Amino acid sequence: AKQWLETCINGLPSRRLFVDAGAGNGKVTTWFTDDFTRTIATEPNDSLRKELEAACPRAEVLGDTIMQAGISDPADFVLSSHVFYYIPGAEWAANLDKMASWLAPQGTLVVIIQNHGTDCMKMLRHFLNKSFDLTSLADAFGKNFGAKYETALETVPARIQTEKFEDACTIAEFMLNLLPLENPPLRADLEAYVRKHFAADGGFRFSCNQDFLRIRAK
Repeated sequence: AKQWLETCINGLPSRRLFVDAGAGNGKVTTWFTDDFTRTIATEPNDSLRKELEAACPRAEVLGDTIMQAGISDPADFVLSSHVFYYIPGAEWAANLDKMASWLAPQGTLVVIIQNHGTDCMKMLRHFLNKSFDLTSLADAFGKNFGAKYETALETVPARIQTEKFEDACTIAEFMLNLLPLENPPLRADLEAYVRKHFAADGGFRFSCNQDFLRIRAK
């Protein structure tokens, strides 16, 4: 993911303003703050925002959601990394439109979530009956705003591999916690799922490919 984003940023015609929308604890934000003259990071979660402020002292930190944020200056790069899990599906289009409106001419917006066909997402559907897919969102945006923006969706392969069963279960548990769990599965059920679906070559392996939706202002 970092390599893909670095390539994208290196192709930007200007690097005046970077907006990280839903920056979390700032880990990803820190990768790119030095590449831009100015950084704005939004994070509505109070606890994560404190970590963000500590990690990114040069960034302007806002406690707003995407829809609340008032980004008045044109942004050369807008990033929303693994944020859309926490946004109701009915509100995805409005949030995407909002972020695209922040772009400077030839600026780029990137939205990242995990690909719906990965082993991790299959596990999410199995236990929580939840699924996420950017395909329809990308298609609709392209049809509605094709005159103003260029839209592309790319899947970047990634996988998790470990020899230890306990490590595989810990990572699987982390992946399930992408969403609040009202009725979390029993640990024994999760362990059984990991043994059945992720065992490979004497260890454990499961895919976590990521989808990158790239929107460039013309």
